[in-house]
Amino acid sequence: MRESTIFKIIVVFLALFSLFSVPTSCKSPGNQINFINWVDFIKFNDIMYQRETQSVSVNEINLSPYDEIKFKIADNVNDPAYKSKNGDAAYLEKGTRVYTLTGYSPDFRFVARENQELLIYEADTNPRAKKGSDLLDIVNKVEYIGINSKIDGTTELASIKGRSQVDELVHLILDAPVDQVSLKTGSEQYFLEFHYKDGTTTKRSYWLDTGIISRGIQTPEEFGEIIQSALKGKY
Repeated sequence: MRESTIFKIIVVFLALFSLFSVPTSCKSPGNQINFINWVDFIKFNDIMYQRETQSVSVNEINLSPYDEIKFKIADNVNDPAYKSKNGDAAYLEKGTRVYTLTGYSPDFRFVARENQELLIYEADTNPRAKKGSDLLDIVNKVEYIGINSKIDGTTELASIKGRSQVDELVHLILDAPVDQVSLKTGSEQYFLEFHYKDGTTTKRSYWLDTGIISRGIQTPEEFGEIIQSALKGKY
């Protein structure tokens, strides 16, 4: 390809405790512009939190002030290898207030106020995570679990609503070991959507063939057996 030809290079940068980005560089002789699509994240306490879109609003009465965003990466960073720091956000403006949410550990969830909207951010990577409970604070919170299509992440293929099955799955997740280094996935993918009693949700990728829940939660064989039974309509 000649230097005078305009071309695009898509680079996927993936690093633990950093952030994911998809930078696109458009080059021409003597000129280079980087366009980087950052994942919508914030970082505090060395934990990377990604935005979790919700269908219900958070009640302000349940919020307590925690901190504020110190640096907005978008529009200020053109290096895809940039290492995120505590207080960084991909898209939230500097000074954006961040809150804890009553009933949830700050190691799992934060709420940020963007204009008049309250946005939930949930832990994605945590350097101190050893078990699923270090990433997901969901004990006594889950109403039911939806098993969604990998195609759109929202089409519910099956659900688990029986109290004993829900509690068993939650227990298996919380006790499962975590590996956030190898980032192993699998080939048979679904999305697990945890529907909480307060109306909010958490959605995570799940690979049935390996038992991995994103990011790095290694569920045991019995967890997969319950999921398979639900997909076969036995629950």
